[in-house]
Amino acid sequence: MASSMTADATGVAALRGGVALVAPVEADWLDVLGADRVRFLHNLTTCDVRALAPGGSARAFLTDVKGHVLADADLLAFADRLRLRLPPGRGAPIAAHLARYLIADRVEIAPRADLAAAELRGAAAPALLESLGAGPPARAGAHHEIELGGARVRARARPLGRWPRLELSAGAAELAGALAQLRAAGAGRGLVEPGPEALEAARIEDGELAWGVDYGAENFPQESGEESAVSTTKGCYLGQEVVARLHFRGQLQRLARGLVFDGGVRPEAGVELRADDGRAAARATSVAASAALGRWVGLALVHRRAAGAGTRLALPDGGGAEVRELPLV
Repeated sequence: MASSMTADATGVAALRGGVALVAPVEADWLDVLGADRVRFLHNLTTCDVRALAPGGSARAFLTDVKGHVLADADLLAFADRLRLRLPPGRGAPIAAHLARYLIADRVEIAPRADLAAAELRGAAAPALLESLGAGPPARAGAHHEIELGGARVRARARPLGRWPRLELSAGAAELAGALAQLRAAGAGRGLVEPGPEALEAARIEDGELAWGVDYGAENFPQESGEESAVSTTKGCYLGQEVVARLHFRGQLQRLARGLVFDGGVRPEAGVELRADDGRAAARATSVAASAALGRWVGLALVHRRAAGAGTRLALPDGGGAEVRELPLV
């Protein structure tokens, strides 16, 4: 355990009330084309794909037949394709998963390794784009092409988090030119490029669980804390029976929660925490220093018997943490 605590308050503040550039943003991309693409993905994701019009996007999960999460995704609708934005490293496994369900469907699955992405985040982010004559999307999930740095870039208002989060995606060379213009324009507007500590602190404080870090292929969509990415009215999809049963019967055994640790000693990610009865209750999956709370904070999937706000959990070598609802700040 490390005893020193440093928190990048400036970076976290820029991600919220200011303007912050996050570049690059790691992600894998797949395009799904063909006349049957909407029906095909509608049957394999948790969101209502049929309700998406070109220029819109939605959060979704891809699940297996038992309802376990194979990946979280942003699903973007275009006039001629659907695009999946996936966690880094999940492109090839998800492409293989989708291919297994291609029978007589008129569908093509095309990896997009040529795409690069960045995010312009914070309350002042839309104004920075507007100052360059590139109006940001007006509503959450919307996307359109803008001209920036002499290049055509796709701007999207990601439907994630509580603060403006504008994703910029294009080919690597085109995006580099756009980012150069953004950095030049942002120099007089307080643009900050937060480091990994600030990004992690903001993610944890905001209660944004990450696939492959805080949950994975052994978990159900609702355990991620993003139940809004699951449609309860769209009808059948792969794993839907299990996911729907968990929603309507409220049978989740583990719930997404925040942890606020005692004192100034940093617990390592992965440490187990126990309830008063001595039974294991949670495992801290992410840990960071919170400038807002002046404490180490973390994310965990907490057993329902110990998931109430204010519950105390014990660390193996003394000390402990308080369970809190998300977001933490």
